[in-house]
Amino acid sequence: MAASIFSAEVVLDDSSETTEQIAKVKVFVDVLIKASGQLNVSENLVIQKAFPTVNQYITQLEYGNINGQRSLIVWFDDAKIRTLLMQAQTTYWGLPRPEILFWVVENTVTRRNVIWEQSGLHLIDELKVQGERRGLPVLIPVGDFDDVVTISVSDLWGGFMQPIQDASARYNPSGVAVVKIYGNELSWQLFPNITTMGHDVPIEGYAFGSHFLMFSQMINDISDFYAQHLGITLGEENRSEKQLQIFGLDSAETFFIVERILKGLNSVATVHLESLMGGVAMFRVNLLASENVFYNEIMPEHRLRRIETTEDRIEPLVDRNPVSDSLVVGRKSSIGVDAVTSIDSVLQTPNEPILRFQWNG
Repeated sequence: MAASIFSAEVVLDDSSETTEQIAKVKVFVDVLIKASGQLNVSENLVIQKAFPTVNQYITQLEYGNINGQRSLIVWFDDAKIRTLLMQAQTTYWGLPRPEILFWVVENTVTRRNVIWEQSGLHLIDELKVQGERRGLPVLIPVGDFDDVVTISVSDLWGGFMQPIQDASARYNPSGVAVVKIYGNELSWQLFPNITTMGHDVPIEGYAFGSHFLMFSQMINDISDFYAQHLGITLGEENRSEKQLQIFGLDSAETFFIVERILKGLNSVATVHLESLMGGVAMFRVNLLASENVFYNEIMPEHRLRRIETTEDRIEPLVDRNPVSDSLVVGRKSSIGVDAVTSIDSVLQTPNEPILRFQWNG
């Protein structure tokens, strides 16, 4: 998991007060980029007006060391950062963030190699640094016996989905990226949702130059994609109330887990329980963003599976081929009366669209 999006570190050229003040503004911008998900956030006039008063946003600072050079580490007040972004009417891409598993294959003159976590190569460090810069959690396969017997270089290079999905499952990532490096060229494919990667059309990209430039461009593109789909536009009057129906809550414990998940979403302002019967909970949620953002934000939570009907289709995070699901529940609930025998029996056309999910915890 990436470190807090509200802290950053920068090298100090000297020990003067002027240099330190410039460094504070630099890390301030770095944090605003991470928190907003926008590389150009510093061009916002409201943001620029905050630079002279950067000290009021700082909660803690200390000195560190980067490759033998003195550095400044600064932590910022998360509430004040969000307030500033709201005043600037820009987006906020909060926590938690999707963890992305990177399968990196390097094509050398003599052979192709998978770059493992335990390889200890500079490539891994550079990739993690770039992920930290944008607040994108980066996972690298360890390369132990389980990895080696589950997947091969040819599986990754050839893009064979089933072995990649099987090998990735043990890391429980939100998304999977397959990266190919050949000299000063890099190509990548991103599958934002591991559970549907066999059906989804991948997001693709290319980069050229040094490893630093290629990884920087790739992480920027991937971060921009997630920020666009998960970011909330602060300062806009875009709230809406929706009914949310969740099936399969067969114990009090699962109910409280689901309630906690919903309250932790950045797109959700408030959650109110309207009814709970037969393992089916009906919530009323106040959304801070569109239904698309809500669905995309909840997608990495694998225990909640969306039930999609024809009257309430929402644009997914990526395009998918049609998939038919038949969901049936019929067990005794410990937090209500007998569960309904079929989800279809309660999926009647409502007066207002209902967001529906099945709990598979």
